Amino acid sequence: MNGKLYLIGCGPGDADLLTLKALKTIEKLDIALIDHLLTDEIIDLIPSKAKIIFVGKEKGKHSFPQDQINTMISEYAKQGYTVGRLKCGDPYIFGRGTEEALYASHHGIQTEVIPGISSALSGPLSVGIAPTARGISTGVSIVSAHLSGDRVNLSWIPMLKTPDHTTIVLMGLSRARQIVKEALMQGIDSTLPVAIVSNATILDQSSIVTTLDGLINAAKTAPKPAILVFGNVVSLSTLLPHYVYEPKES
Repeated sequence: MNGKLYLIGCGPGDADLLTLKALKTIEKLDIALIDHLLTDEIIDLIPSKAKIIFVGKEKGKHSFPQDQINTMISEYAKQGYTVGRLKCGDPYIFGRGTEEALYASHHGIQTEVIPGISSALSGPLSVGIAPTARGISTGVSIVSAHLSGDRVNLSWIPMLKTPDHTTIVLMGLSRARQIVKEALMQGIDSTLPVAIVSNATILDQSSIVTTLDGLINAAKTAPKPAILVFGNVVSLSTLLPHYVYEPKES
């Protein structure tokens, strides 16, 4: 009898932000395939009986190709194991969850997807930025600056011209120079507010508020992982409450 695959969204980092369903599912796993950014406090929730395999993709370091991850999912599930693919954020927000769900479906593996809080939304909140706010921003776009093959994605730059709009960029910190160059070439206002949000919702979360013109220098000192937030909502960071991380008892 085949086992089952769970694609589990584990949120931005703080274990308190796991959903109850995610926690209950983690507790019954036989196999846990985990991302490299998954925090230790979430990894500690995986039962001791489960086999933990690190399969995360980390820039500049050896990582498992997606085909190999798919093969592992298939082999373990077809041996009858309950397999969890633990992903930071939400499985379907730039997390390759779609690829894994399609693969599992094609190979007859029963699959359940458990949503999680994406850093695209929790990141701004953690430092007092509301992606939408009446009178300031009527919409929000979530984009990635990274494409397969280590290519840069700048197709979203025209969005920065849209008034009353927020653009949230994942995997963009290392592309700051290219982003600024392209944005200025396209006539984006150099004073457009930008925030760099690092390590959202965990102990060492931090942010840098700057402008498009100052983004390159700010990016040099910003810790990773980080997201970029473009738009006038960035000014709210001095007015709205920031997320408070509560250390867990050991």
